[in-house]
Amino acid sequence: MVVDDRIGVAIVGKALSSPTMTIDFDVDFDQHDDATTETETVDTDPILPITARKLALARGETVVSDVLPKLLQMSSETRKINESELPYSCGAVLFYHIPGTGGKAIRDWLKKLVEAHEEIATFFSSEGLDYAGFASGVDAQIQSIGSNNWKFIYAHDNSIVLGDDSHRLNQWRDVVESQKCRFLLTTTFQDPMDHSVSHTKKEFAKCNCEMEIFKSFVQKLVEFKPWRGQLDYLLYNTDESRLEHSTMDQKGKVKKGLRLLKNQFDVVVIDDHNKYADTILKVTGWPSPAEIPQKVLSDSRDLVFTKEMVSSWGKMSSKNGDADFIDAVNHVFFNSLGYLMEQ
Repeated sequence: MVVDDRIGVAIVGKALSSPTMTIDFDVDFDQHDDATTETETVDTDPILPITARKLALARGETVVSDVLPKLLQMSSETRKINESELPYSCGAVLFYHIPGTGGKAIRDWLKKLVEAHEEIATFFSSEGLDYAGFASGVDAQIQSIGSNNWKFIYAHDNSIVLGDDSHRLNQWRDVVESQKCRFLLTTTFQDPMDHSVSHTKKEFAKCNCEMEIFKSFVQKLVEFKPWRGQLDYLLYNTDESRLEHSTMDQKGKVKKGLRLLKNQFDVVVIDDHNKYADTILKVTGWPSPAEIPQKVLSDSRDLVFTKEMVSSWGKMSSKNGDADFIDAVNHVFFNSLGYLMEQ
């Protein structure tokens, strides 16, 4: 999607796969940009399932036109990159890697990009560090960037708790921009079902067991101790204590995740790593050293996904907020409901 001469903040590789996908949270614009409180207010106008919107529209009801402008308003408030200003002369790109989204391929591509421009670029990683070590490392990286230099920062486990540390992001952005350079916060997401398939295949690869035993194991895992979803990792990273002691319900987490993306992230991608690479190349003005390998969900032992397993994934994605959150990212960043305004 191209709006005027700007690169869209969110880049989605495919449209919504089902006309019955829903988003079951309330839109609220009364929160402060950098609010970190766990107490969330609830708006009175729910966002209805898409089928209900169509029926309401057909009946001439105003609920659709009342709700959709709120989504469009949030979309208009997201951070955007103006192509007329590209390429930037210098800057820092922080890539926040959410597990199960193919982020290692992007990390490796960024490393190659830096190696191809090693005279003016550096790569800093959270790997092997704790939260304090990562924060102090980023501070050191961005103190003196240089008029034509770029800093690439890879944030994964034990890097930063974005849900509570947005003030640190603001500090980093201020430091970089005070040097007349650009700070770009970036991340990638994946369709919830694909994310579950990816994680299950990783678990199967680690399991030296027969398929039937593994299926029984993963069913119990999903039911009693599900893996961390994309929304929870975005907000809490690997900090178990903050996740466990959070008082927010699912809707509150979805709203907080959306505000975080809207206020802080410059590039958000769903299922399209090539678009991510294209954006970074436009920003820097550099040629690509290589293509990002496409993520292939495959295994050598013919793992068969049962109906029960797929159903469990759906329930898990609903419970941990991923289903609503990724759907909301599609709505707000990709304008997936914009066509309803034209009917």
